[in-house]
Amino acid sequence: MMNSKVADLLAAQVNKEFYSAYLYLGISKYFSQNDLPGFAAWYRAQAAEEQEHALKIYDYLLDNDQDVPLNVIEEVAPKFKTVLDAVKEADKHEHYITDEINKIYDAAVSAKDYRTQLFLNWFITEQVEEEKNSKDMIVKVQMLGDKPKNLYLLDKELGARKG
Repeated sequence: MMNSKVADLLAAQVNKEFYSAYLYLGISKYFSQNDLPGFAAWYRAQAAEEQEHALKIYDYLLDNDQDVPLNVIEEVAPKFKTVLDAVKEADKHEHYITDEINKIYDAAVSAKDYRTQLFLNWFITEQVEEEKNSKDMIVKVQMLGDKPKNLYLLDKELGARKG
């Protein structure tokens, strides 16, 4: 049987992953409203990915006979002044999610919950990629600056993202 603290942390993470999806939809909306459809599509794809993460944890909990409360997802109302502000918010959030996954892993180690440790390895690896992507986005935006022509080129590149 799964340790109750580990189960509670995983259940809370389901909510955090859905919040991540909401946050990325909010960022996508900002880009849509600022005529940057490539950025908008990229962050919308990120939102879909976060939903998949939430459901992966949800399914794991159910497969282990654990309850998954479907709590209210906190409202997302991001207000950004610049493209750089938006991509920095995404980066900050990815670091937060990494910290939360690490806390769950630590609890699983303490509880000697080897099954959950193995399950979380995928998320730990995923967070390496997520943090790299968000850092790379900041670097690109900083390099190009906020000149419309430069943003247009990056927007076009981001719009070509598959999945």
